[in-house]
Amino acid sequence: MGKKKKNKKPKKAAEKKHPITTEASSFPEPSAIFPVQSTESPIAQQNAPDEFSSELPEKIPELTPETPETPEKHITHSSAPKSRFRRMLPDILRVILALSVIAAGIAIWFKPPLFTASFPTTTYQYKGKPAQQATLYRPIAMQERYYVELPDKLENRYQWFAIDRRREEVALCDEPQHRFLGKRAIKRGDPLGLDLEFRTLDGHEWLIYFYTDAIVFSNNLLCVRLDAKGSEK
Repeated sequence: MGKKKKNKKPKKAAEKKHPITTEASSFPEPSAIFPVQSTESPIAQQNAPDEFSSELPEKIPELTPETPETPEKHITHSSAPKSRFRRMLPDILRVILALSVIAAGIAIWFKPPLFTASFPTTTYQYKGKPAQQATLYRPIAMQERYYVELPDKLENRYQWFAIDRRREEVALCDEPQHRFLGKRAIKRGDPLGLDLEFRTLDGHEWLIYFYTDAIVFSNNLLCVRLDAKGSEK
């Protein structure tokens, strides 16, 4: 009963002599056992910066946001009037065109040019014999006015006649002396000429008739007819 256990103490001493250590430094690194192959090309590896270099650039450029330039900065004093003139050019042309049309209308109203017309048909007889066709003129913007020119001056007096259908007046007149764009023209407001109604010239009285479709004026020497139907009555 009084015996002591002698085997317990040596076991504890053995445990102290061989302690179990689990420090990380005792295990080798995985890279030493399995070397990692780089996927980058040799050129990329040469050009790649050293990630572990401690050297930094002396000065890092500051990145400032760029503000968009406004068009007003590019507009100079010389370009501004040009751009305004270009914008106003169509309006200026319209105004010029309108003024030119108004001016031409006023000029035509005061001095209507004469243009030849084929209607109504104009014929004449001299001393009872049919003659060649006379020339009929009509002024612009005067629908009730006619001018008749005979090919020759008869009896040294009769060649130009003016007819106003609205007033039913026929007059012996001179050749129009006004010009408009190179054409003969008359002046509005000027008298027609010598009124032939019941007028006796060279011993012969003139008779004038305004029919619905014809105008006839004649004396014993000359007979002029403007026929809308083209047939004599």
